[in-house]
Amino acid sequence: MYHKILQIRGASAPYVKGNRLEQVRYSWEQMAQETGVTTEDVTHRMCDFGLHYWTSHHPYVVPQPFTLEPTESYSKEDLDEYINALAQISKEAYESPEIVKNAPTRSTVHRIDHSSFDDPKQWCITWRAYLKKTQTE
Repeated sequence: MYHKILQIRGASAPYVKGNRLEQVRYSWEQMAQETGVTTEDVTHRMCDFGLHYWTSHHPYVVPQPFTLEPTESYSKEDLDEYINALAQISKEAYESPEIVKNAPTRSTVHRIDHSSFDDPKQWCITWRAYLKKTQTE
């Protein structure tokens, strides 16, 4: 899987040392720089293939990360299908980036507006914060 991913244009594994391949953090940094297509765009495009994109969690220690952590329940055919979808998305990113940037196109929810997440007045983490917010407004 590791070797197949590294054959995809724009994909890399910047922090792999030697033969230790457990929980590899891959990166789309090169693809993002060359096409403007980000790992989040890949996330949305994978929905059009009917697949779940294994992304990395915050904080991102690798730019434009994705982490493939398949369990033993996936067959080789499943993994090949997944890698082929990533390769197709990379190809689209380089040839027609708008296809990837406007994805998903086969979903009832297309893009979620995350802007409210950055405004602390729009959400509250604790009950105390909620009370403070509702008492001052």
